[in-house]
Amino acid sequence: MQELIARIADVTEVDKAKAETGLAIILSLIRNHGEPEKVAALFAKLPGADALAARQARARAGGLLGKLGGGLMGAPLVAVSQLQAAGFSMAQIRSLGSEVLRYAREKAGDRLVREAAGSIPGLSGYL
Repeated sequence: MQELIARIADVTEVDKAKAETGLAIILSLIRNHGEPEKVAALFAKLPGADALAARQARARAGGLLGKLGGGLMGAPLVAVSQLQAAGFSMAQIRSLGSEVLRYAREKAGDRLVREAAGSIPGLSGYL
């Protein structure tokens, strides 16, 4: 994950700690709302992804946004709200998402990325 964190820091012009937080939010979205078999296959190609996602899920457990996730707001919108709360602008959020997708496609292939991300309600519009 360190390579991806460095890439995110570069494209979003944030420090590595903030880039890691942003990545953790995205991975947590995928882990918690994607189809488990597809997410497991994707994360198997992205060493460290599951641990980072799990850490983020524990950090956000019990918050109002977490409770709304998958509810009226939808999981992708909750993730955007979390990213904004972490200090990312909308332009940085777009860059972060694009870089995560690019990296995942490099490591896991386009088909698996589309299947895993496509299993998350509301996320297919961002692919």
